[in-house]
Amino acid sequence: MHRLVLILLPLIMILSCQIPLLSKRAKTTLNVSKDYALQRVNEIRAKGCKCGNKYYRPVGKLTWNEVLEKTAVSHAFEMNKYDFFSHKSRKGEDVGDRFSIAGYKWQYAGENLAVGQKTFDEALKDWVKSSTHCKMLMNSDMKEMGISRYGKYWVQHFGKKLPPKTRRKNVRYREG
Repeated sequence: MHRLVLILLPLIMILSCQIPLLSKRAKTTLNVSKDYALQRVNEIRAKGCKCGNKYYRPVGKLTWNEVLEKTAVSHAFEMNKYDFFSHKSRKGEDVGDRFSIAGYKWQYAGENLAVGQKTFDEALKDWVKSSTHCKMLMNSDMKEMGISRYGKYWVQHFGKKLPPKTRRKNVRYREG
C-alpha cells in the first residue's frame, strides 16, 4: 500500500500541475467579446460588401457556435505552438476534417486565417481587404461561426450543419 502511494503521489502532482496548462490551451485571446465579434461580422454581411472586383449582396446573420470556436482555438494554438501558418494541420487535416473530428456535422465548412494583427478589428479589416477572405465572410451558405486568436494567429471558422437525419457520404471539403 505504501509503495502504491509513493508511485501515485508523484503522478497526481504532475497531473495537477498540467491541468492549468491544458485549460490555458483552450482559451482564446480575442480581447473582445464573442458578441462584439459576431456583431461586427454581421454588420458587414448585412450591408453587403465589395470583395475584390465583385459586389456581394447582403446575406443573413451568422450565429455563434461553441464547437466552431473550439476548432478555431485548437488550430490557432497548433499554429502558434509549432510556428507554422496553414489551412491544414500538421497532420494534413483540412478544416472539414477538423470539424468532423470535433463532432460538428457540417454541410458547409470554411476558414479564414490571419497572422500578426494586434486586434480583432485589424484582422477583420484585413479579411475584408482580401477578396478570398471577404468572399468567405459574405458566403450565404454559412450560418454559424467561431473565432479565436492564439499568440499572433487568428482563425475564423464558418459552418452550416447537415440537416437532421442526414449524413455525408464520400464528400470531402474543397477550397472555394
